[in-house]
Formats: sequence, C-alpha cells, structure tokens
Amino acid sequence: MISCFPNDPFRIGQVEIPNRLVMAPLHEITDQPFRRMIRGVGGVGLVVSEMISSEALIRHARKAERMMAGSGEHPFSMQLSGANPEVLAEGARLCAASGADLVDLNMGCPASNVTKGGAGSALLRDIRLAEACVRAMVKAVAVPVTVKMRAGWDHRQKDRTEFLDFLRMFEDAGVRALAIHPRTRSQQYEGEADWSLIARAVEAGRGYPIIGNGDVRIPEDAFRMHRETGCAAVMIGRGALANPYLFREIVEPGFVATDAMRVGLTLDYLRLLMDLLEPREALHKIKKIGGMFTKGIPGGVKFRQNLHLCQDPEPLLRQLEALKETLAA
Repeated sequence: MISCFPNDPFRIGQVEIPNRLVMAPLHEITDQPFRRMIRGVGGVGLVVSEMISSEALIRHARKAERMMAGSGEHPFSMQLSGANPEVLAEGARLCAASGADLVDLNMGCPASNVTKGGAGSALLRDIRLAEACVRAMVKAVAVPVTVKMRAGWDHRQKDRTEFLDFLRMFEDAGVRALAIHPRTRSQQYEGEADWSLIARAVEAGRGYPIIGNGDVRIPEDAFRMHRETGCAAVMIGRGALANPYLFREIVEPGFVATDAMRVGLTLDYLRLLMDLLEPREALHKIKKIGGMFTKGIPGGVKFRQNLHLCQDPEPLLRQLEALKETLAA
C-alpha cells in the first residue's frame, strides 16, 4: 500500500502515529510547554521529550524527573541518553511507568559533554556496547524502543557505511523505528545533511520504519525528503524553531501564518511557560526561544532587545499583547 504523505498514519510497534511528521528531540527546548505549544499549532503527529540523562533519572534527580512530565500527551516518546545498559534499562522502565508510549535511545547527540561519557553519538564507535544498550532497553519495557542516530562518528566511518551494520543489529535487537540524521558527529551541524544515506537505509529493507531528519526548513523540503528517500516519516527540529507553524504548513498546503499569529503564538507560549514553570525558568526559556519566533516581524527587533534585558516575564506579556493588537489592526 502506497502511503499518502504526510497525512496517512503509520505504526511504530503497537503505537499508531496519526501522521508522518515528528518533532525532533531538542535539548533544553522540547520540554512540556514547548510540546504543548507545537501540538496546539497543529500538524505534528509525534513529539519527543528533550534528551534525558538515564544516570540522572535513576538517581531521581529533580530536573530529570521533570523532563518526563507529559500528562495527556499521546503519542509521546521519551528520549534517554547513556552508555550503561543496566542504567538505560531502569531509565526505560521509569519512562514507561510515567506514561511514555515509546522510549528512544539517543545515539546522535554530538555535544562533547555527552560523548565524553560514551553516550550520544559516541555509541557509534562501539557497536557491541550499543547493542547491549538497546537489548537491555527492549527487554525492560513493553512499549516500543526506538533509536535516533547519526551517519557515523566521522567521515571515515560514514564512508565505510558502517551505519548499515547498526541497522541490522537494531532489527535483531528488537528496535521498532529508527530516525537518521545523516551528518557525522564531527560535522556537528555544519555542511549539508546527506539524504542519500536515508535512502540507503530505506533500501536496506529492515523490519521497522525509517524516519528521515536533517535540513527540513520549508514545507517543500519535507515533501522532497520523502520523495527522494522513501522514508516513512519526516522528523523536524531546528526548522520548527525558526517557524513553529512549519508542521501545519506541511499538512495544510496554502496555509500561511500572519505576523499577528506568530506574535500570538509567542504570547501563548510565554503564558504556558509561566503556568508550568517557575518565573526564573520561564524567563530563561522565553529568552532562549522566543526571539526566534519574532524574527522578521515588524516590532520584533524591539521585543528581542527588551527580551534579553528583561528580568521579569510580566512586562514581556504586556509588550507582546500590545504588539499583537497593533499587527492585527
């Protein structure tokens, strides 16, 4: 059966995803307020938590446990980082117990503070350890276990197409879906994502869906990735930060968000932050993300200037309300 991208549902194990668009896990960004906001905009089929340290989670660190918050979010995946199979297994159990529909293993994060401990993309240097981690997680939980990976640690590993060995291992170990970001760890976020590697993964014909990720910035990019690679779904990260209406624009051709809508969304997001987080943390989050939402909007420069100087979110609320009214007039 030929899928109708992006609106047809697909399955990851026993979990049905209502369409073929996935919000990528983004560290310190895809927390509960952000996920609620992006779901409210519409168009996204699956959201993923920000990366949660399995070591911190099993120590019941307050920050790690808060990252699991996802009441009423379905379908919802929680992503774990780590390199200790037993710890990852216990972390997966905690995620499943807290309501995760899926549990994901991060094998793509290129940050040195993650890879120096053997986690993230560092697992690409040790397929036996990676297999032990995956098998431990699969054995620990009844919910589907998925993986997000890069094309390799460096260009030499990529050129040897060692990622295909990982694909076979994942299938044998019981992985139920794989998201591929086709850059190497050494590339970080430089250069272009090599979509041909996503196509090769699809052609390998493993028994789980392949989700493509990387360099999807406008609606046509999503359609082109699906068309050129045959991937089951498209995962979008930074593109949705630049344009949080991107998912909706993909599923609703012709839809264009107005400047007033974008400011209104920024306002709604700030209110969500203030409802769900402490004021200091809410201010930190809006400073990190809110400026991206207002780029190119009349009055956006002044808002961003105030944003970085502000020590209290209340004045920002008033400024956004006034800016929204001006743009809607």
